[in-house]
Amino acid sequence: MTASDDKNRARDGFYRLLSVAMTYGWARLMAFMAWFALLVSTYASLAGVIGDGTVSPLGFVTLKTVPLLLAVLVALPNVMLHIVARMILFRFSRRNFNLQCRDDPHEHPLSAETKARCEATWAYERGRAQMRYESGLLPQVGVFGLLASAMLAFCVLGIHLPPAQLFPNIGEAPPTWHVWVAWTVLSTATTSFMLSVGRILVRIAGYDATTRTFADAARSFGLCVVSGGLLACLTVSSTDPKSAQASIAMGIAVGLLGDRAFIAVSNRAAAMLGAEIEVADSGIGLRVIEGVGAEDSQRLQEENIGSVHALAFVPAPRLFFNSSLNLQRICDWQDQALMFVYVGESRAKALREQLQIRGAIDTQRLGRQFDTMPAEVQQQVVVSLNFASATHARQLFERLANDPRIDELRAYRAAALSLEPIADLQQRPA
Repeated sequence: MTASDDKNRARDGFYRLLSVAMTYGWARLMAFMAWFALLVSTYASLAGVIGDGTVSPLGFVTLKTVPLLLAVLVALPNVMLHIVARMILFRFSRRNFNLQCRDDPHEHPLSAETKARCEATWAYERGRAQMRYESGLLPQVGVFGLLASAMLAFCVLGIHLPPAQLFPNIGEAPPTWHVWVAWTVLSTATTSFMLSVGRILVRIAGYDATTRTFADAARSFGLCVVSGGLLACLTVSSTDPKSAQASIAMGIAVGLLGDRAFIAVSNRAAAMLGAEIEVADSGIGLRVIEGVGAEDSQRLQEENIGSVHALAFVPAPRLFFNSSLNLQRICDWQDQALMFVYVGESRAKALREQLQIRGAIDTQRLGRQFDTMPAEVQQQVVVSLNFASATHARQLFERLANDPRIDELRAYRAAALSLEPIADLQQRPA
């Protein structure tokens, strides 16, 4: 190997490294630089204002203790969230499930096309979920961490910096009410962030944390901060130092209420301005599905499933990979939802109450047996479902008998799952 070959190899390696950095690294690098500049600016702003004690790490540089401690506290949210994100990525790397479609001996055989379609959809959703975690999780965490650190830094500076530096053009008597507003926002931000981290850790423990989890946490954090700042600006009217206690208590209350505090404030503002009050969708429509509780409904709404129709046609593998729900439970919910969509709510309730049929799969089986039933049984089915004649019932059942969505649901319900073995890093060849 000549020196020219070594030079060409080094050049190619540099180009590959540069290409990877341009594809994935620039956004993270800019977020890190902004976060680092925030910490340095916070320390530099506080170094000349508070603290007399000093510390000399490893003897290289002398720093003031109190400004350094506050700068470290400002840095903690971002560091903590990145640790949590690494926990999610580590666990997701061990959630690689394979699907093997098979026929249920008690059901009509599935076609090869249906099995191939289900396996292809499963592979696609598995790759989509993995790409979603690997490419979208860290940017979401970076934005949330940078937002939390920035809020803490602004509050700390608002509390400790002299009013003359913050309001240089006010005059001889600069105001001090902003200190109590900063205390309110600081307590709101701290309370909201700690609650968000607690919820995320609980979701991680249940293998149910996604990129949407961090996006919702960042949204809730921002709304709490805005609500706390607005309430503080509207209620703080005294410069008495005793107002600090009331300001901190109000901030903690806003942080505990979370999104509800923002809804209350926005509805009050809308009423004052004569605007229409926004009503949040509580997902009550999903409660007609047996087994879907209030928490399940909220979790489905996180996946943009707010109606029975959306639940019926969302790919089952997508729900499986984006949540901790069992595949059989997902299939049961979608089975019921499909029946509501295909036959209507009134007929679905009649099928449940009079014929003990819970979902679309059982309805499809009923339709395939309809022509072989005795005449009196057919008439009973027609009357129970409120059809005009047996012909109308037969038209519905013929459509359900060849419905591809029901066949896919049958394939997922009868499929066998297996976990891919993960090779030990120490056993891999060098």
